Amino acid sequence: MNGNIVKKPNKDEVEYEEEEIELDEDDDEDDSSSRRLISKDLDPKKRLFLLMGVIVGAVLLLLLILFIASLFTSRSYEYEDIENILKNAAISYFADYPDSLPQNDGDVVEIDSSNLVYAGKMNDLSSYRNDGEPCTGKVQVEKVGGEYVYTPFLNCGSNYNSVPLATKVQNDNPVTSSGEGLYSYNGNYVFRGEQVNNWVQLEENLWRIVKITPEGNVVLIHSTGIEYSQPWDDRYNEEMAYEAGLNKYSVSRIKEYMEKIYVNPDEDMGEKILSDKDRSKIVAHTLCVGGRTATSQSKTNSEECRQKVQNQKLGLLTLSDYLYASLDSNCKSAETKSCMNYNYLVLGDDWWLMTPDSSTTCKVFKIGRDGSATVEWASSYSRVRPVIYLNSNVMSASGKGTETDPYTVK
Repeated sequence: MNGNIVKKPNKDEVEYEEEEIELDEDDDEDDSSSRRLISKDLDPKKRLFLLMGVIVGAVLLLLLILFIASLFTSRSYEYEDIENILKNAAISYFADYPDSLPQNDGDVVEIDSSNLVYAGKMNDLSSYRNDGEPCTGKVQVEKVGGEYVYTPFLNCGSNYNSVPLATKVQNDNPVTSSGEGLYSYNGNYVFRGEQVNNWVQLEENLWRIVKITPEGNVVLIHSTGIEYSQPWDDRYNEEMAYEAGLNKYSVSRIKEYMEKIYVNPDEDMGEKILSDKDRSKIVAHTLCVGGRTATSQSKTNSEECRQKVQNQKLGLLTLSDYLYASLDSNCKSAETKSCMNYNYLVLGDDWWLMTPDSSTTCKVFKIGRDGSATVEWASSYSRVRPVIYLNSNVMSASGKGTETDPYTVK
């Protein structure tokens, strides 16, 4: 007989275990039914919404983390932003000290960034960058046409330097003595040739650089000319005994027209050529309005500048400037048709020049559709291509001077 004794379970224990087993089986059935119900309820659309909710939540959490992290890191400003800080600080400073502003048109005053910091108008320049590159800055203020033009200059070594447009153009176009490009001539830097990188985009229109003056003013001519043609002048001419026009620019219709489109162009005068911002960058200049003959071979403006009109914001191109732009060695005078060759100023339409024909009282030089210089009645109609002088402090913003990537200014 075996020594191990097996205890026989009593009736109550057996019933209890059976009841537990039955209860567990019921629970499993309930869980299975619930899972089937949940699976049935979560159709594809609801599962997509649930997934999207998870993704949106994750993105929001990431943004919150980045925002909190940004609170503990210093911001590094773009160089253009720092230039705006300089400019706004100077505007605020001179609002407090208006007597320090330039008093006369053409006068310039300058304030250093250290003085703006001392006056509490801005922080030290080092606080705006975290790359460790030391920067210096200043703001020049010039009175132009009764208004003040603020120009910031920022120098951050090899990383960044505020560059005037005139400097940018000269850096991109080294002076040459042959072929197309920028020439040193008669004290100016002048573009010559047919394919030259001298395009400039202002707010309203596209322009071409004619030359850079010794003062650093960039001389621009409208790239296409104003759409509507105008007479140069249509007044009564005593010599001709009818309205043939007078070729004296100081009292001409074309001068009146230029003054109107500068101040307030409307539909009757043609399209708007300058925005308020554009006008703030223009300086008044002296126009050379003297006459010459078609046989004259001068290209220096010596004849045109024997008569002048002062303090003008818009003008026209002289015959000398047109002739010198051609690279054709046969271009000698207005009578030479070869002046149309290798010349970026050729437009494919008629347009007026500034220069009168000195042998008459009623005729003026213009450029024909083929690019040749001709003499026409002042009362006839041609396009107007305004010429402007940009302030020497106008800063380069971007561009390479090509038609597709023109220079832009700040």
